[in-house]
Amino acid sequence: MRDDGAIHRSLLKKIYKKDNLMKKILLLVGLLGFFACNQNDEVDTVINGLKPVYATLPELQNIYAGPPIATESLGKIYAKPPYIYLNDGLKGVHVVDNSDPSNPVKVGFIHIPANTDIAIKDNIMYADNGPDLIAIDISDPMNVEVVSRATNTYDVTNRAYPILADGVYFECVDPTKGFVIGWEETSLENPKCRR
Repeated sequence: MRDDGAIHRSLLKKIYKKDNLMKKILLLVGLLGFFACNQNDEVDTVINGLKPVYATLPELQNIYAGPPIATESLGKIYAKPPYIYLNDGLKGVHVVDNSDPSNPVKVGFIHIPANTDIAIKDNIMYADNGPDLIAIDISDPMNVEVVSRATNTYDVTNRAYPILADGVYFECVDPTKGFVIGWEETSLENPKCRR
């Protein structure tokens, strides 16, 4: 007759031996992985990333119309016949003559640093300009004039990182250098910020 208790004890011993062997293997793999990792935080690393473009307060508040420029980052579109106004992320607004809809023509660019949004009522364009809300007379889009400015209307802390970039390293913003009005690609040495 077979002894069921002896069979169970025998099986338990085998499982215990296999379990101890697995624990030893896992410990060895873990130790190898730990020592294989680079523990030196001082390693110099140069990678591609973004760095902020700064403007002083007078540069930020310098709003003017100029000749057409290339579109880089198309944003909000606003139609006020005969013109179409196209926001270009953090740079300003393209002015397009749409009097012939089959042949729209870029005729100018309104430079509004750090601009991301616009609205138009009558002949006034409302636009963000860094932390400020400005009202611009656009009755002649080639000769604009700021008619009012509400200072510190917007919280610009969201400009402390690139808005449309995820998983990218960037140079941390230094508020003492001015307002962030854009981002440009560059090589970064030991970047500290990532989004």
